[in-house]
Amino acid sequence: MKIDAIESEMSSEFVHLPPTAKSASEADLAPATTTHGSNTTQLTLPVMSRTTEYLDNESRSGSIEVSVSDTPEVIEEAAVLFASDQSEIAEQLLLNAIADNDLGASTHIVWWMLLDLYQITGKQQEFDNLSVDFANKFETSPPTWIDILTLDPQAKNQERPGSIPAVAFSGKLDANIGKQLERAQKLSASHPALRLEFTRVSSVDPIGCGLLLRMLKKLQKAGLDLTLVGADELAERIREILQVGRRDETAAPWLLLLEILHLLNLEQAYEDASIDYSITFEVSPPPFIAPHNKVITAAEENIPSPGIPAGNTLLMPTLIEGRTDELLTKIQTHANAHSPAIMDCSRLIRVDFSAAGELLNGLAVLASNGNAIEFHGVNHLITALFKVVGIHEIVRVVPRKN
Repeated sequence: MKIDAIESEMSSEFVHLPPTAKSASEADLAPATTTHGSNTTQLTLPVMSRTTEYLDNESRSGSIEVSVSDTPEVIEEAAVLFASDQSEIAEQLLLNAIADNDLGASTHIVWWMLLDLYQITGKQQEFDNLSVDFANKFETSPPTWIDILTLDPQAKNQERPGSIPAVAFSGKLDANIGKQLERAQKLSASHPALRLEFTRVSSVDPIGCGLLLRMLKKLQKAGLDLTLVGADELAERIREILQVGRRDETAAPWLLLLEILHLLNLEQAYEDASIDYSITFEVSPPPFIAPHNKVITAAEENIPSPGIPAGNTLLMPTLIEGRTDELLTKIQTHANAHSPAIMDCSRLIRVDFSAAGELLNGLAVLASNGNAIEFHGVNHLITALFKVVGIHEIVRVVPRKN
């Protein structure tokens, strides 16, 4: 029913969700206001002594020693919250700090962090509003909105007449993907093919899965040829919220997983997922049939972004979480062949807080062996996190140019 209501509303305007419930009690909330042009927004913010009180036990695992620095607490707290996948609380914290306007020389960093957060979570309207305030406050041009067309030169070329247009999904795949779905719907009416990007999706929820599932069905019914980028990664994000035998409010995540495996023409994986689906819902999904439309899977090429030196560059993934052994092995191999070894972080959205500790330890070993490593194009949220855990003391960290 929720998916029906959202899809119906999309026909006239973008989707707006009610605020999610906060874990803090009402007694722990403090008011703040922020102004965008003529609009004033009242916010309720958690009163935080230290960030770690908002982290779950898993986020606290591992031995990460947070060094004391002269960086304002709000920057460190927002960085750790975002790294722990608490983007909504991080957003409110940054908004509160901007409203207080008491950050001294670090003021611009907080603005950059919030602008990066809006880009990552796909909130372009909020980004545009904040950009206007940024220009007025600092009397300089604000950072530009970054989408797949600026990150992937191949996708940019595809916007030329006669080429395949692209729709990029980023952040959490939830009810807020209305803008991307509307764009896909409009493009399907005037193009025979469409490129869908999922490499920057960090997590999914059932509502987002249902909305995307319906759009994929519509695109196939319309006869469009599809190019899917990051579909394997999206399938993994979906599997993370599934549990065999547990019936959730909707079967949409299961059905989206099956649809992706169908589009990728992965018959054995489809059959394996079908068994798990049947066990969970006691009903069999449709049998596997090879897709009728032309479906191409595309991996993002290891192309350095503008301003990042070519040749000795290793492209970082969109998300660093869990065990970092494989990533550190790649970095070590690259560092053994190049000096300095440059890590292109233009696609890197988030580094999980626990993974940051493992990354720190691994980079410390490489640095002690004489390897020169540089992280280029790092967004301001990750830059702040690297400073919190001490990575900036081991490798050179170059923030994204604004």
